[in-house]
Amino acid sequence: MKKTCILVFALFGAMATLAQQQAPIPHPAKRGVLRQRIFNAVHRSSGTANAISSAQALTAHHDIVWDLGTYPGGTWAEMGGVNDFGVAVAQGDTASNGQPHLFKIQLLGPNSPKWTDMGAINSNQGWFDWPSIADTGLIVGHVAMSDGNLHASLWRGKYRIDLGTLADIGYASFDNSDAALVNKLGTLICGSSWSSETGTQFPVVWRLNPHTGNWKIHKLDTLEFPNGFALTVNDFGQVAGGFYDDTGVYVAALWNPIPGEEEWKAINLPGSPDWPDVAIVGDINEKGEMVGDVLSPDWMNGYSSLWQPVDATRQTYKLTLLPNYWNVPNGDTAEGINDFGDIVGGSWDQDFVPHAVRWTTKDVSSVQLLDFPGDYSVAYKASDGKIATGLYGIDDTEHAYAVKLP
Repeated sequence: MKKTCILVFALFGAMATLAQQQAPIPHPAKRGVLRQRIFNAVHRSSGTANAISSAQALTAHHDIVWDLGTYPGGTWAEMGGVNDFGVAVAQGDTASNGQPHLFKIQLLGPNSPKWTDMGAINSNQGWFDWPSIADTGLIVGHVAMSDGNLHASLWRGKYRIDLGTLADIGYASFDNSDAALVNKLGTLICGSSWSSETGTQFPVVWRLNPHTGNWKIHKLDTLEFPNGFALTVNDFGQVAGGFYDDTGVYVAALWNPIPGEEEWKAINLPGSPDWPDVAIVGDINEKGEMVGDVLSPDWMNGYSSLWQPVDATRQTYKLTLLPNYWNVPNGDTAEGINDFGDIVGGSWDQDFVPHAVRWTTKDVSSVQLLDFPGDYSVAYKASDGKIATGLYGIDDTEHAYAVKLP
């Protein structure tokens, strides 16, 4: 059984697919964290730079791979983040027709790889909404509650902490939340909280109080936009994701911390004149470099994107579009960037089938296939330990996979 690869249009949601979800979520146009394009082709055989025209297409070969398959007895698994000590996280099931579970996977050391079942999360929100892990070992993600709502959650060991929603600080109808990513230090978590009544979604962060050990939720500014979400955060305190409106326009967003305050300043990142309708940040490294997507209104076409700071205060950025391996604008996605400038994600071929790839900030005109097996694949995150996580699909089953980058 292939788990859901939700068919999402930025404007025209595929509500039948959403009915398969196990917890209520907003209409796709209201929930930017679901950043997938249409994915049914597996069985079908201001300053803006552009690295597309002179793209160099290469294939990477790896000395170390982890073909992890599924949890013993399970039928599918999808890898999430990985920390700099070689500990990864994943989601999948433990048995046929079982509930989705969270897993921790020790990739390095004696008796590795070693799977640990962290328990049921009871909800699969689709591709790119996968768990994250800090260098301290803290894990973040979501759990479907008994009332059907989603709550952002933190795992310290096997102990789960409910991070709550914006309803906890006065936004009464905002009864759902999702934690997208935790920084390396394990001190700041980003995500979103939304209303099951209206579908309105706001970006949020949870900050750790070092004195009490408690986490406090903060709503982030969305400027002139009614909605937003946060997908990534670094140790500097920068948060990134996107703003969006009810017409399906998405703008890449950055929130910079205000020194001496528990507040962040929202910034619109530059978009592409050729692809002005959808721009989303998916990851940020400690240098303030960000990667994501620049796409057409239906999310079917476009390119992966790289934003780099051009001033020391990280207030101004330039945008570079990254090349597609087949030199076609089929809606690639850049999902992860490490501090070495390795960028990983998926490149869609002529038939709109995704393949795991690597770009690099050292040569933005090049793109490498990561040589994942299977009918389709995508890479998700890359650690400073040079490990890239992802998945591949074969025989209608998704398998967890990781490689050591060169």
